[in-house]
Amino acid sequence: MNQSLPNYDNLIVTICYFISRQCNPNWIIEESRIDFIDMTYIYSGEADYVINHKTYHVKAGDLLCIPQHSLRSATTNPHNPMMCYPVNFLLHDFEHNEVSLPFPIVSHIGILDSLIHFYQELNVAWLEKKPGYILHSRTLFTGILYRLLSLLYYRNDLTFIDPRIKKVISYIAQHYTDKLSVELLAELVGLNPVYFGNLFKQCTGCCVKRYINQIKINHAENLLLSGEFTITATALKCGFDDIYYFSKLFKDIKGYSPSQVSQFH
Repeated sequence: MNQSLPNYDNLIVTICYFISRQCNPNWIIEESRIDFIDMTYIYSGEADYVINHKTYHVKAGDLLCIPQHSLRSATTNPHNPMMCYPVNFLLHDFEHNEVSLPFPIVSHIGILDSLIHFYQELNVAWLEKKPGYILHSRTLFTGILYRLLSLLYYRNDLTFIDPRIKKVISYIAQHYTDKLSVELLAELVGLNPVYFGNLFKQCTGCCVKRYINQIKINHAENLLLSGEFTITATALKCGFDDIYYFSKLFKDIKGYSPSQVSQFH
């Protein structure tokens, strides 16, 4: 929802290497310069990585993200060997330019069952190597990247959102063309409207009305892109009776008017 953040939607992922790694006490990576991004999620044990001559100690629950072209070496703690999911991959945009990830080299994200499930699925696909496994693996890993971007960058990972707010978000997605109010949505989850409004903003980063309007305007943009609806018809289908207000709100949220949609896509 934050339009000030760079766009990471147009990414092309190429997986170079993946393994479910269980280090022995003598495990090491010899120093070399890598021509890929090394992203490793540690779920048990400890290790020390030296990246561009700086040492980083990693432990269970840490995400290690080593930028492409870095100098890298590593050793595990022989008394508590590391267990992890390393993925070596390349990222490009649609113009084939290299893309870097906006993550620190080490982030502590904890042991997340939902994330481990993704990695386990990726491990099965990578080991079975059934027809189409590259596409399947890329899809699973893209899901992992999305979860990590949501958690560490966009700060809107639904994993940690109050379940009552999740329920409301799901309801809004199905009923956004209806006349929705804070009172109605609060009643849906049995909360006081003021408390609900504060909780919703805390979880989503914006107030209820703004969130609903963003959903409506995003849908309106899709309708306009289809070329099947006029601006007036689009406004009505999205629950707006006042075309002037619709156009003003559209420009406020998108930064351009409904009539300019095709120019920005």
